[in-house]
Amino acid sequence: MGQLREVLSRRKAHRLFILQRLESLQNYRIIGAIRMTTKIRNENQKKRIEKLGNVIQEVGNNLSFNILEIGARPIGGAVEPFHLILDLFPASTINAFEVDAELCEKLNNEAKPGLKYHPVALGRKEERRPFYQTKHPMCSSLYKPNEAVNDIYNNMQVAKLDSVSAVETVSLDYFTGVNDIESADFIKIDIQGAELDVFQGGMKTLESVVFIVSEVEFIPLYIDQPLFGDVTSFLAENGFMFHKFLGTGGRMLKPVTVAQNPNFATQQMWSDAVFIKEIPQISELPPDKLLKMGFLAFIYGSPDVAFHCFKQYDEKLGSGISKKFIDLGI
Repeated sequence: MGQLREVLSRRKAHRLFILQRLESLQNYRIIGAIRMTTKIRNENQKKRIEKLGNVIQEVGNNLSFNILEIGARPIGGAVEPFHLILDLFPASTINAFEVDAELCEKLNNEAKPGLKYHPVALGRKEERRPFYQTKHPMCSSLYKPNEAVNDIYNNMQVAKLDSVSAVETVSLDYFTGVNDIESADFIKIDIQGAELDVFQGGMKTLESVVFIVSEVEFIPLYIDQPLFGDVTSFLAENGFMFHKFLGTGGRMLKPVTVAQNPNFATQQMWSDAVFIKEIPQISELPPDKLLKMGFLAFIYGSPDVAFHCFKQYDEKLGSGISKKFIDLGI
C-alpha cells in the first residue's frame, strides 16, 4: 500500500511538473494585461544579432532603418530586440507612438539617439474618437472592452473599463506625410484591437514596409474589434503573407484553474503575429530592402527567411552575404 501511495505521489508530482513546463512556454503578459512582448532572452542572442549586423554593415553601405513602433508603452525591463538596430545602424530612426503625453515626455528624456516618442493616437483617419481607459493603461483602446466576454475568464480584471475620454486620431499616412517619412521598413504595433484601423489608414506607408509584427486577437476582447482573420485578409490584399505567431496567450473560464495559476490558458485569445512580404515576390524588392527584411527575419527567429533574402541580394549584387551568413554559424 505504501508503495502504491509513493507511485501515485510521483505521478502527481510529474503531472505538476509537466503543467508548470507548459505554463512557462506560454507567452503571458505582465500582470495579466492584454499585451505581450518579444524581448532579448540572453546575451548570446544579442551577440548573434550584433555579429550579423556587422556583416550587413560591411556590404550595406551605411544601411539605415526607418521603424514605426505603434503602442510603445514599456513593459517592465523588457527590451524589444529591434531597438538594437539603433546601435548597429546609427543612422536609423524609431518613431514610437503612445497616447499618454506625460509618459512620452518622460521617455523622450531617457531615449537613446534615433528614438522619438510621439503623443499621437493613430487611427483610420483624422477624426475624434472615444478612448476607453481601463484599470491597467496597457489595456486601454479605441475599442470598448467586451466585458461580457472578459468577465467569464480568469484574471481579466485589468481590462475592465475605468473611464472614457476623447482623442483626436490621425492616419498613419497623414503622420508619415507631414513628418517627411518617405520609406518605412518595419512596423511593430500593439494597440489593443485597433491595429487594422492603423493599417487601413496607412496603405501608402505599407508599400515600403517589408516586415510587420502585430498584436492580434482570436476572440473579441473589445466590442466590434477586428480579429486575426480580418487583419490577415487586409494585409494579404496589400502584399503581405502571414508568417508565424510569436507565442500565444489566453485564459481559462472561471472558476477553473490549473496548478492554481489564474493565467493558465486553454482558450487562446491573443498573439503577436509576424507578417512578411510575400516570398514569391521578394526578388522584386530593392537590394536595401532585402538586407533589412533578412535582418529583421533573423531577429525574430526565422533564419531561413533571412538566408533567402540574402541569397536574393547576392543574385542582384554578388556580395556573398548569404555565404557569410552561413559561415557565422548563427
